[in-house]
Amino acid sequence: MPVYIRKGPLEIPTYEEQDWIKDEEGDYFLKDPDQILDSLPQPFRMINKLVNLIFDRAWEIIEEKQARKAVTIRKIQPTVYLPTQKLQLSSVPNCITFCKDHVFVGSSSGLKIFNALFNYSQICSWETSKSEIMSIWARKLQNEVFVATLDEMGVVHVFYFYKEFLYLIKGINEVEDISKQTTCLNLQVSPVGHFMAILLQAGTGDVWLEVYRLPKDAWLKEVANFHSILQSKKKTSHLHLENYSVKADIKLSSPILILKLKPPKPVTGTPFKSPLEFFQKMDDRFGLGSGQNHLIKDSQLEQQTAVFEILFKKFVHVECPEKKSSIAMFHFLLPGRMMMLPIETKASTDMCYTLGIHWPGNNNFFLYSLFRSPKEKETEKGKDKEKMDFDQKPDGVWPTAAPITNSAFSPCTSYLLLACEDGVLMLWDRANGFLLGVVSLPEGCSCKSIHFLKNIGSPNECLFPQVGYSSEVQVLVLCTDGSLHLVKGEKSKNPSISVVMERPVKNPNETVCTLAPIPFLPSMILLFIWDGSVYIMDMTKSQIICELGPSPTYCLGNPWQPVFALSSDGQQVFIRGDKQDRALHPKENYCIFVFKLASYQLLKPSLSKDESSQPSSSEIINISQNFPLDKRCEIFLQNR
Repeated sequence: MPVYIRKGPLEIPTYEEQDWIKDEEGDYFLKDPDQILDSLPQPFRMINKLVNLIFDRAWEIIEEKQARKAVTIRKIQPTVYLPTQKLQLSSVPNCITFCKDHVFVGSSSGLKIFNALFNYSQICSWETSKSEIMSIWARKLQNEVFVATLDEMGVVHVFYFYKEFLYLIKGINEVEDISKQTTCLNLQVSPVGHFMAILLQAGTGDVWLEVYRLPKDAWLKEVANFHSILQSKKKTSHLHLENYSVKADIKLSSPILILKLKPPKPVTGTPFKSPLEFFQKMDDRFGLGSGQNHLIKDSQLEQQTAVFEILFKKFVHVECPEKKSSIAMFHFLLPGRMMMLPIETKASTDMCYTLGIHWPGNNNFFLYSLFRSPKEKETEKGKDKEKMDFDQKPDGVWPTAAPITNSAFSPCTSYLLLACEDGVLMLWDRANGFLLGVVSLPEGCSCKSIHFLKNIGSPNECLFPQVGYSSEVQVLVLCTDGSLHLVKGEKSKNPSISVVMERPVKNPNETVCTLAPIPFLPSMILLFIWDGSVYIMDMTKSQIICELGPSPTYCLGNPWQPVFALSSDGQQVFIRGDKQDRALHPKENYCIFVFKLASYQLLKPSLSKDESSQPSSSEIINISQNFPLDKRCEIFLQNR
């Protein structure tokens, strides 16, 4: 064992400050004599501290991961069900939808259609190299399908799918000059396919909404005539109809523009000098409640602003956090008691009649009628059509105390939930036209998405409004921090809010990124987690039923924004999967997994229970008929 002996005599430091050894560790005589530089100068001492801090923090993270792994091992893992089938793709699938026993896939190379009845074989496709499809919508038009796609450039293309043939109708906002290109921000198609609404933005920043009527009867006649001609040519020239090009030389009727809407103007002073002049020039009753019809002058508004600044002077110049920009949300609504179809209008009860919309930063929810009575059309004949469409006033206004950030309707459009900027949730009964109640999210939580759950006592496809079923409403609210809340409301009780899943502070990978209710299974939801896991959760028991796992060589593609779809009956789930080793199999990098819920053992009791609880068609009471005005008022007052 070596013995360290200090060389030279021991020195005692002087009492002068300039001769002191500047060392933070203290004792000079306890240092190793072989180390020449015991005390590091600056900035090396600071670097040494930072390195030590990094090592300590890394060790803490390792210990946390080991503890988390031990916790997950101790957990009871749910049963994992593998996919029953797989659709192999050579391009990246960005969106999936299901309609009329067909799977529509929008990818980086175009649109592909698969048959869900015959082993998911590909029927036809629309290939394009100009753009990449990012969103897709499909609606059933009697026996055919209407398809709308949105690409990465913001261009909307509409198609008509007829007897396994896909026909391109038109590019709605497609222009040759790119400088005049308008971008689609949002698109919605009515449930039965009568209307389509597109939110457009110009290069100057102007935003407006265009509503189109879809001429589905004209499309059916035009395509049927075209196919009859092809059948006759097939008999004479032996033409194979199955190999006929999708880009056939056929021109279908374009969608008809019926309405244009712009964001509401800010409230300004009135130009009228007296109430008499105001009532003489106000030609209609529409728009009441929007803040535009008033008799407040500019000077009164300026005085009100000055009083506000004096009273709250110390809060006026406080810097507020930047608000995230949002886009307008709009919904197609079925006819109801508050806004029913005109008596002169002959339309089915399943046709949407009203358009509901709220603009970003606005406190009002506006309702616009998509059908005008003959009297209104006669009075508007002399007006400029373009000006009339843009300046059309709403038929109804529902004001709120704070700007609306999110909104959602129940599948039968009987109930409405509005999420405000301050975290307040307002639940409306649109069937009877009154507010069920108001609840608020916890402090610091903001609404990300809203999902209505199907009640056990309600039918699969209910017409609006319904009588004789449970009035209980259950809504799931997913917040931006990953927490999940359940809102319950009834007509006779105040709504309540409860926490289903809290924010995972210790395990961020367990955060819920999105969810989707399963239509065929009441109180069942599909959960997508950040780590790529997919679960089926029972809301009545608040427990995980099973897990939907991909094949061993695949993983969930883009878990933060998963690409998935559910069939119309909810018994099939389609989820995008990506190959883990893409370099080894370049042609088989992407696929779509098909999960048939009816084949899984743990879900069979829920499926049989749901089928037995469905009411017969004779029990459904529909009162959304075209009654006279006095009969409407009588029914409305009786239900109130």
